Amino acid sequence: MKAVKPTNDFYGQLQYAYEHFNRTLFDRALPECLITVQREKNTMGFFSPLRWSSTSASDVHEIALNPIYFANRKVIEIFQTLVHEQCHLWQHEFGNPSRSGYHNREWAEKMESIGLMPSSSAQVGGRKVGQKMSDYVIDGGVFQRSCIGLIKKGYQFNWVDRRTNLQGSEDSLKRKHKRSVPTKFMKNSPEVLLELPVSILIPNFVPEMKTTAEKTRYKTKYCCPHCKINVWGKPMLHIRCETCDASFIPE
Repeated sequence: MKAVKPTNDFYGQLQYAYEHFNRTLFDRALPECLITVQREKNTMGFFSPLRWSSTSASDVHEIALNPIYFANRKVIEIFQTLVHEQCHLWQHEFGNPSRSGYHNREWAEKMESIGLMPSSSAQVGGRKVGQKMSDYVIDGGVFQRSCIGLIKKGYQFNWVDRRTNLQGSEDSLKRKHKRSVPTKFMKNSPEVLLELPVSILIPNFVPEMKTTAEKTRYKTKYCCPHCKINVWGKPMLHIRCETCDASFIPE
């Protein structure tokens, strides 16, 4: 049996997705970039222009994805994050980006043209431009069709970070993931698979629990991943943002 090379496998699947979306959404216009994973607080991903140099090529851009969100996010949401950052890369190459972190109208129009609606609340009716922006999938749009095509090719995430932001007690989380049977889900349509949390598709996935010191803290900070609103409360709370209906993520 051929030995698995985790680094090649993990980054290879991200590179494959980048190339797929570059071909289907950007007409192969985007240059190669360096994809990294970064455990940056309160963000699922970011774009950093011309961040890397090498001995054999010109400087290249970086797209960073946050692995702590992989396990409890839907497959399509990971794709959304990657394409969101690819739009920033596109704007840096072919448009006029605003100050660092600001999502301007040009970027918003590009997002909309490829099937992602910019929204400050990640819901219908949110602002389309601003400093902190999320997005939602336009039903029937080119992005959704591209994701379905990628899943039809057999694409799946093979690796997720076990030290994740899943909420719940240790026993309940272990019971939940012992019940997960990936093979039954793989028989479903691509549309169904895209809406499943990535961890459900990983056999025998059990999240790594917080340390004792973290569990016994008097207060835990929770953040809405879309609106960036912070609240503090006792550990293991299950709370949602009333603005966008997303689950607050404990830090």
